[in-house]
Amino acid sequence: MTITYKNITFFIFLVVFGYLNAQENVGSHKISLKIPEVALINIYSNSTISLGNSTVIEAGQPLNIEETNNNVWINYSSIVGSQTQPSRDITIRISEGTIPKGVKLYVKVAEDMGAGAGTMGKPIGTAQELTENPLTIITDIGSAYTGAGANKGNNVQYTLKLSDEPNAYANLDFDQSNTLVINYTLTDN
Repeated sequence: MTITYKNITFFIFLVVFGYLNAQENVGSHKISLKIPEVALINIYSNSTISLGNSTVIEAGQPLNIEETNNNVWINYSSIVGSQTQPSRDITIRISEGTIPKGVKLYVKVAEDMGAGAGTMGKPIGTAQELTENPLTIITDIGSAYTGAGANKGNNVQYTLKLSDEPNAYANLDFDQSNTLVINYTLTDN
């Protein structure tokens, strides 16, 4: 019988000792994790864009008005909110100046060059006429970045062409040469 009491006492000792060793002091604190909203756009060009530099070199020949420039790059950084602002677009418009009579200015945007990461936007695939009205040129931009500078982001191609309107050539007037200001805007959807 004494062995049984010893066993019971030993068992109780182990339970109590194990319970005392198992007790812990616990402390806690909160960590606030924040992801900022980001909506930045930069237009990069390594030179001044000049279109309409063609000349006629032989009497009786027309001025060939179809000139293209692709020295502009759109760089952007974007962090969107899945519920509040699920995507963004980029629009373009002429904000100052007018296009001379007889010609039209077109814009085309290429696919992202792949120097960044994230949900890149979808560019317009065909040339569209550029006017003072906003034209959406890239859609569905999510949380993404393109990289900064030339050969990063989306390449922009401008093309100046003779208008297809009647009397377009007759409307050409060198006194209407003009400088345009082009605005790009990154907008929330």
